[in-house]
Amino acid sequence: MLKNIKIQFLLSLLLVLTYSCAEDEGNYNYSAINEIHATGIEEAYTVYTGDNFKITPDLNETLIDVNSTDRYSYEWVALNPAKLLLESRTLLATTKNLDGVIKLAPGSYNIYYFVKDKVTGVTWQQEPFKLNVVSAIYEGWMVIGNVNDKARLDMVSIVPGVAQPRIITDVLDASGSALKLTGKAVEVSCFGSAVSTTSAYGIYVTTTENGTARLDPDSFAWTQSQNLAYETLGGSFPTNFGVDFMETPGAGGENFIYSKGDIYYYYRAFNIKYGLPQNILETATKTFYAAPFIASNNGSSAAPVFFNNETSSFVRFNYSKGNCSAMPPVTGTASTLDWNNTNSDLIYMTTSGFNGYENFAVLKNRSTGKYYLLRFSRGLIQSYYKEILNAPEFDKATKFAVSPDSGYLFYAVGGKVYEYDNGTQSAKLMINKGAEEITYIAFNSLAKNADKKLIVGSYGTSGTLELYTVPPVNGDLVLTDKYEGLCKIVDVAYRRR
Repeated sequence: MLKNIKIQFLLSLLLVLTYSCAEDEGNYNYSAINEIHATGIEEAYTVYTGDNFKITPDLNETLIDVNSTDRYSYEWVALNPAKLLLESRTLLATTKNLDGVIKLAPGSYNIYYFVKDKVTGVTWQQEPFKLNVVSAIYEGWMVIGNVNDKARLDMVSIVPGVAQPRIITDVLDASGSALKLTGKAVEVSCFGSAVSTTSAYGIYVTTTENGTARLDPDSFAWTQSQNLAYETLGGSFPTNFGVDFMETPGAGGENFIYSKGDIYYYYRAFNIKYGLPQNILETATKTFYAAPFIASNNGSSAAPVFFNNETSSFVRFNYSKGNCSAMPPVTGTASTLDWNNTNSDLIYMTTSGFNGYENFAVLKNRSTGKYYLLRFSRGLIQSYYKEILNAPEFDKATKFAVSPDSGYLFYAVGGKVYEYDNGTQSAKLMINKGAEEITYIAFNSLAKNADKKLIVGSYGTSGTLELYTVPPVNGDLVLTDKYEGLCKIVDVAYRRR
């Protein structure tokens, strides 16, 4: 009986509901929902990293009277299929138009465009399109300097198949690197086989606050563990350790670093890592303060040369012992320097490609105040020692460089660059930029197709990098390349491929 009552109740309830629906039919006013059908978006695009990229879609709302961008919120999202889901999503913009610098690493991405109608709460997803991001930082000049007294890394990018190099200011930001430079610019270096555990190419950036950081050679990505401190034997450096400069003898995995009077050495082939300072005499128990110059002397095939500031003497580095010894004894004469007792300050020293990798040193005699030029071979045989004569403003020189072709000594004073010919013992004014400041001069043996060109950095309202061919017989310099709009240049390196 109870079962029959339940069945009758359910049937009655069903009839009531059916009747109510029938009675209520037509009592609702249905309104068409606003829909979006975006157009103006292609199926695929190609863009260089660091380039500005713009898409201006038309939303094509079905309710045209709603045409108000305030009604919507937007998202442009990049997904990298090659990465894990949690790492693959990058938010590019939250605006109607996609208009900004692409900071994605090189690769192929699926780009999604979402538009949310804030009134209805409906989100519309546009069919994804392909975005191929091509490296704009493949090869070229790395330029570190300052803008408003703050460090910045720029790049003159040379892209294969593209005739005109492109200038990328603040290349770390443009490439989406996690490295944020703080403090003032110190140095940038590039050389091959820079890390002992891999064959990674080395791009090192140094500022007064960051220390020395190594960038990923292709994407310029960075993590804390890429700092130079992590490339040492037993972690002997503080994590923010910074170099004053690096000296790379050649294209291989061999390198010297100089920091605050100490010199350290790395050689990949023998698995030698940066460790204890190498500026210590074999007969001493403590290091000497080394001058901020290294004559690498073409690397491990000869003996690199340092200068002991405490005794004003040159010393030769011994690879196997990891220390230094005195130079071969030489009796000082008018044309020969006793380099174990120079009575001089070292003003500049480098190894040049000239005459089979000769070494050049500029010294200032402490007693007379006169300047001298010393040249010596890879075998540590002196080939030239004379006073520097007829060289205007030489005592004010701040930058020096030696031509690998001619052996000319270039020096910069203010906005001028002079060329000193040690054969004629006279200097010629080669560049005069007036009120502008010459902030950098050098030759770079690792620069592709430009290893014999004079590199000049100058500053007026912005930084300029110029490359000059150096003719023989004191001919006028020939400007071959000029790049403007850079930072106030402190140092330059070349990223090879």
